[in-house]
Amino acid sequence: MKGVLFVMMLYLSVCGYGQVNQQRGYTNDTQMGVLLGQVSPNNSSPMSKTSFTASTFNGYRLTHALAAGLTVGLDSYKGNLILPISLGFRGDWLKNKKVTPYYSLDVGKGMTWLAKDTNLDYKKSGLHLNPALGLRFATHNGTAITWSVGYKRQILSSGQEFNEQEGVYYDYAYNRISIRMGISF
Repeated sequence: MKGVLFVMMLYLSVCGYGQVNQQRGYTNDTQMGVLLGQVSPNNSSPMSKTSFTASTFNGYRLTHALAAGLTVGLDSYKGNLILPISLGFRGDWLKNKKVTPYYSLDVGKGMTWLAKDTNLDYKKSGLHLNPALGLRFATHNGTAITWSVGYKRQILSSGQEFNEQEGVYYDYAYNRISIRMGISF
């Protein structure tokens, strides 16, 4: 991870700056990063958890302050792979600047299609919410490097059914801090 960060910072320092593409039309924002949080199983001492996250937003930029589209991602929680599919919004706070603060908001559902726990009979996806704030550094040709920090909430349910009337069910509410880096155009 440190190597990737070093290469990205080196790239930013040597490339010629332009302006962030804020024209109407198609836009993409692809990011990867980590989800940071703590877990307290059975009321025991909290344990820190770090997991992988990646997402891509494809949408239409209406103004510099608003783009709307679809976000698809991949998150790892306790070894479970969740595929969040959500309605996404993006926007820059400043117009035509080399460096601009921006916001993002994704609201949707986290799909459990990739969760492969064979002991579970029941898996149900739930609400996915991911607001974030970040900085967009213009490079050239309308592309930009992005850094963001946000909050990610994912609701999931799963369980084992022993018969029609008995079973063990689990409800999960993952609350994480997201730290991401990516590229947008």
